[in-house]
Amino acid sequence: MKFRGNAAKFVALIGAVLTCLVIAAPSTSARSSKPPVFWIDLMGTARQHPGAIFFTANSGSRVLHLKWTGWGKNRTVGRGRYSVSGASIPGHPYPKGPARIVAWKPMRCVPEFGNREGKTILVYRHARLNRPGDNGGRKWVDISAYTGRSVCK
Repeated sequence: MKFRGNAAKFVALIGAVLTCLVIAAPSTSARSSKPPVFWIDLMGTARQHPGAIFFTANSGSRVLHLKWTGWGKNRTVGRGRYSVSGASIPGHPYPKGPARIVAWKPMRCVPEFGNREGKTILVYRHARLNRPGDNGGRKWVDISAYTGRSVCK
């Protein structure tokens, strides 16, 4: 009688373990098949969650010290410091201060040049920058053209 009780418990335990394996296996394999999300800079360098984004090749606006939340998901938010390099008009300094980048809707991309040339990756389709305004306050700017989607085939 004791053997039957232990055998029943053992069979129930094996059934529970097998059920967990069957449920967990598809979810992990589905995640690994999705390509990673990148941001492609002006030089064609693709990076995941970049620490800085430059909007011009030489002097100009940029966001430095970026920290991202939700990178790789449908929507991500980066927080950093906005600044502009180069000479300004005397008495009218360039705006600088905290910045927030919101990017969403990853799309498939096969870059035509750069360090990910010919490989299938994801880049964000849309992005907006909330930066300090020229005359105080805050300003939203569409930066979708800087996500790297323009170099996709």
